[in-house]
Amino acid sequence: MRSKRAGLAVAALLSAVSAVGYSGGPAAAATTTEYVSDNCAFMNCSEGDLILNYHSVAVSGQGNPSGSFAQFYGNIYDLAGTYVSYNGATAVHYVYVFFKGQGDGAGQAVKNNAASANNCSTVDGYRVYYNSGYAGHSQSIPHYYGCGSSTNLDATLKNNNASLHFA
Repeated sequence: MRSKRAGLAVAALLSAVSAVGYSGGPAAAATTTEYVSDNCAFMNCSEGDLILNYHSVAVSGQGNPSGSFAQFYGNIYDLAGTYVSYNGATAVHYVYVFFKGQGDGAGQAVKNNAASANNCSTVDGYRVYYNSGYAGHSQSIPHYYGCGSSTNLDATLKNNNASLHFA
């Protein structure tokens, strides 16, 4: 009987230590969520946007598709969103969505929903990647004068796109 009580006491003690260890650490930073269609909303951007479109175009390099879009400057590690902490105590989770009120796809998540892209940079190339973290299959997005034409994402990347990077 004594060994059973001792075992129960040890189990209770370990459970209590686990609970204190789990909740006894520093408080987690408060997080707010904002839905954005342009990462310039929280970055200092210059020229060089890559626009991801909800729809494809009939022929790559000819025109722009109907439907919604989102625009990005620079490297995006994960198209699901970005966490930014401004003061160490509060973090903002910027979730990337297609522009609201801009046709088909408006308000939907950008990650794994883009079908074509426009490279609007005059100086930078872009690559779109299958996986977050600039990994897996990728496609170079060429620049067309005046940002006037879209490139369809290939069969692997269409609606399976997770990150983008300056090429």
